[in-house]
Amino acid sequence: MRTGKKIDWKAKLVASILGGTLLVIGLLFGITYTYFVNKLTASNERIVNLTFQQAEKELKTMLENAERQLNLFSNDTLSWEFSSNRFRSAAERTAVLRKIVESFDDMIVTNPDIYGAAILSGDGRTAVSTAEGKSGTEAVELTESLWELLETAKEAYPYVTWISNLDVEIPESCSLYRMVNRPVLLGVKAIGDYSETGEDSYLLVTLGEESIRESYALAIYSGSESALLDENGRMISATGDAVLGTVFEPDDRNQNITYELSYKNWTLVNQIPKAEYLREARGLRNFGILLAALASAGVLAVALIWSRRYTRPIQNLMEQMEAVGREQLEIAPPVKTGLPELYHLNEEFYAMVQKLKSYMKRLQETEQEKAKEELRALQYQINPHFLYNSLNSIRWMAMMTNNTKVADALVTLSKLIVPILRDPSFTWKLENELEFLQNYVEMMQLRFGNEMEYHLECPEELYEELFPRFLLQPVIENCFVHGSSSAELRHIYLRIQKEERFAVEIQNTGVCIEAEKLREMNETLSREENQGKNIGLSNIRKRLKLLYGENGKIWMESSAEKGLTVYLRF
Repeated sequence: MRTGKKIDWKAKLVASILGGTLLVIGLLFGITYTYFVNKLTASNERIVNLTFQQAEKELKTMLENAERQLNLFSNDTLSWEFSSNRFRSAAERTAVLRKIVESFDDMIVTNPDIYGAAILSGDGRTAVSTAEGKSGTEAVELTESLWELLETAKEAYPYVTWISNLDVEIPESCSLYRMVNRPVLLGVKAIGDYSETGEDSYLLVTLGEESIRESYALAIYSGSESALLDENGRMISATGDAVLGTVFEPDDRNQNITYELSYKNWTLVNQIPKAEYLREARGLRNFGILLAALASAGVLAVALIWSRRYTRPIQNLMEQMEAVGREQLEIAPPVKTGLPELYHLNEEFYAMVQKLKSYMKRLQETEQEKAKEELRALQYQINPHFLYNSLNSIRWMAMMTNNTKVADALVTLSKLIVPILRDPSFTWKLENELEFLQNYVEMMQLRFGNEMEYHLECPEELYEELFPRFLLQPVIENCFVHGSSSAELRHIYLRIQKEERFAVEIQNTGVCIEAEKLREMNETLSREENQGKNIGLSNIRKRLKLLYGENGKIWMESSAEKGLTVYLRF
């Protein structure tokens, strides 16, 4: 007999304890680490969002402040004198431009968020002043993008239009370049309500990049970088100058926190490097690894000590089980060591083997007695061939005396006996079942006379199907015994169909059972109780149960018009 590899229970026990401990530590550490990282991530997002809320307010204040300055200057007579361009002399024009520049200088001084201010006419005349003291009054050439900006401001009159300086192409030779040569926000406002863009004059104001950065600078920590995005996702203000004008693309190495502003379709974004804010988490991870190593060492030491004391009874039990598996039932009694429960388990196994030995001995004795009984039965057994040959002899004697009815009856009886004695199987072809029933009906008609007519309705394609042997004979017998009458001709209808399961109906027109009695009989059949006189139906129900389980059903229906019908499904 093939034997498996011997199991080292000590190693398995130590490995299982150690593995279980590491699993528990790993789960606890994993849950703690994940919770800690999620808390850090949520804390970062909460802090940044609070900072961005404040930045939103500050940036809005800067925009409103600049817009207020433009609105004030648009109502100043200097802006209208510049716009009308009706100077009596060049000296008067120069004086007005100087006063405009001085007004711009005062605006910049009193509003440190403003980097530059300018006034521009539709024909290119301009006056510019910046926080760095760069000013100018020379005429400019209007580029296509600058002209589109003026048209946008004209459509938005009397409100201020804000865009990024990156959206406007202004040559370095132009005086306006002095106020837009850095990445800042540019606000433009039309002074008058003229029909044509070129007829009006426009006020321009720029916000300093440093002031814009300061509005969201508090969100920068742990090596993060922040930026202000326009509606197209382009960075129009950022803590890193190198990324200005590029489209923002999230990086998986960073925690990307975005905050939608309530105006201008702008977005604030903060990128915090995960490597920075997860330093504490890495420290926790290293501590968990150290804890797991120490715990493993301790568990290993305890497991080794524990296994030396308590695995011996298990090993003894396994050796005895292997011996029993090799049919070696002579095993030694257990020795009391280790845990009482393990010793008791060894005792129980030893007792079970002793009972098995006793049972096998009794079984051998029973088999010997059974063989003797079979020999005695063989001495009195009737040979089926002797019975068959005897019936043939009687048949020939009847034919010699011209008694044809007796001879025919013996032939039919022989046809019934042969399949009963010849084949011990549980099923045969439906064709064989129907042939047996036909011979049985002929015998019953000899017994009862021609008081019952037998009708078969069955498609020939079902003849090759397997069918339980002698299943229908008890029902047909009941039809003759309980349904025949010398006063009138009665009928037996056997209908067989099959789709997924066999559907059999045996209708006896000569029997009608009262509803209450029929209900009791069906209930008795469903409960699988003995039927008393209806032994045949109980036999059918038991055979269907054994062959088909819950898929085998039998029940009856009765009416004055149709008589009694027995239904079989299997």
